[in-house]
Amino acid sequence: MTDASTPSLRQSKPKPAPVKQVRLKLAYVDLWSAVKVSSLVAVVVSASLLVVNLMLWGILSATGILGALQGIVTDVLGEGGSAIIALTEFSQVFGLSMVSFVINLVSITVLGSLGTVVYNLIAKLTGGLLVGFHSN
Repeated sequence: MTDASTPSLRQSKPKPAPVKQVRLKLAYVDLWSAVKVSSLVAVVVSASLLVVNLMLWGILSATGILGALQGIVTDVLGEGGSAIIALTEFSQVFGLSMVSFVINLVSITVLGSLGTVVYNLIAKLTGGLLVGFHSN
């Protein structure tokens, strides 16, 4: 039998902390921060596309598909197809991949910057984007 004066062995669970909710408006995006983030994204996207281009050329070359393609172009166009065949050499593929790397790098960075400018203009007109946060 238990005595009423002894404390209970069962401990009560602590009450969970109340969930705090905050509603904020995203009214402005810093242009320089957006340029830095978009340029990092552009580097990642451009580098991955460069690697994919070079890997695809390596696979097509190793399997003999490029050789077969060169044979078909020579059969169809004769000696006039030598300019097209020259585009399938590694140096040409690498050079064109580097050109696409630079174009992607610049264009993604510029598009990220323009997106930020457009968002900031729209946020001035509408008051911004309402975002809700809560803690667990």
